[in-house]
Amino acid sequence: MIIGNNLTGPGLGVGSFNCNGLGNPEKRRLVLNWLKNKPDKIFMLQESHSVPATEDSWRRSWEGDIYFNHGSSNSTGVTFLVKSNSDIKICSHKIIVQGRVSLLEIEHDSTNYCLVNVYCPNDNVTHVVESTFLNTLSRTRDDFCIFGGDWNTILDNNMDKHGGNRAHSNNNRQILLHQMMADHGLCDILRLCKGDDRIYTHVNKQHKTQTRLDFFLIDANIVNFPLCTPDISHGFKSDHSYISLTVQGTPVNRGKGYWKFNNQHLENENFVNEVRNIINATINSDHDSKSGLWDVIKFKIKDFAIRFGKKEKEKKDTERKKLIKEIEDIKKDTNFMQNDDLRQKFFDFESKLDDFIKQDINGAITRARIKWTEEGERSTKYFFGIEKSNAKKKSINKLIDSNNADLTSHTDISNHVVNFYQNLYNSTQSN
Repeated sequence: MIIGNNLTGPGLGVGSFNCNGLGNPEKRRLVLNWLKNKPDKIFMLQESHSVPATEDSWRRSWEGDIYFNHGSSNSTGVTFLVKSNSDIKICSHKIIVQGRVSLLEIEHDSTNYCLVNVYCPNDNVTHVVESTFLNTLSRTRDDFCIFGGDWNTILDNNMDKHGGNRAHSNNNRQILLHQMMADHGLCDILRLCKGDDRIYTHVNKQHKTQTRLDFFLIDANIVNFPLCTPDISHGFKSDHSYISLTVQGTPVNRGKGYWKFNNQHLENENFVNEVRNIINATINSDHDSKSGLWDVIKFKIKDFAIRFGKKEKEKKDTERKKLIKEIEDIKKDTNFMQNDDLRQKFFDFESKLDDFIKQDINGAITRARIKWTEEGERSTKYFFGIEKSNAKKKSINKLIDSNNADLTSHTDISNHVVNFYQNLYNSTQSN
């Protein structure tokens, strides 16, 4: 591979998630809205269960581009989701194995990437992996390869599996993957960053095992980028975790933006009672006109709603962090799947965490001012990405200074703007 230009702009975030089937419209709506709240720009889904007949429904639930590799309504299928206004140029999409493997050639920040979305079958055959690497690495395009997905095998029998037989049953695929990594300069980025940490992405309730089936294999040159960070986080409505990879350039710092009333507060009895008290107290006070009274009422309700919202957010954040800590503490006990009490607590905590995610989705709907079209079907055009998209349109990503030099670093741009206006308003010259 040929090394591309150094990253100078916003970073590229890639997420991968085995969603355990999105044939059900309600589950699909919830999962896609959950993904919209992720910071990543492009997503690789496995077990998407998409078919040609459901493409329109998918597009109504996603603001951005979708690249399908259909399976059946109840098995296989891999899908690429690209957020709208993500400054990613899509160059080509190719299906390698029907319902199992697709690649997406993209350009981001003047750098070429090839993203490969993989969902291997749960058997010990190797033809899917062989086809994946043969079709990807034989291309003439110079780019950085990122392979990700559910490989249905592990790379290290000691570090990536707990419970059941020591070795994973799909050992032929494991051997082939190690051979491909050695021959083509690919690395397991999570293991490189996390060392000997025992981290798993899949919990099998029936066999009481934990495995790391989901991982990224990346071109080793990407490791030398300014920031190349893998992560594993809680999944949603799936027995798989969400994995992500961030190749980060200069971060963009944003302001607070506009305040929007969260109508979920109206479901809180304490909030409603206090708003009534504010209205009654304001009406009984002196006011010059009805319009003036209305402005004062709105101002006081807004002030209270902001303070109330901050307290509620702090409370929920504390509860969420406590849940995540409880889940991680249970996972530290490598035998928790064999302990009935711990196993039940683990599933209860995960269920409560899912409820928090649903609340986040409803909050995004409020902030984006989305309307119901009909029960169970929402217009998702402006969901989680709307506020970030609008803010991005107002961002300055490039300036040319007085020396005709290009400024692309957001730090350089910010400093230049501040210095320009300081000099302008401190000038003693008059027009």
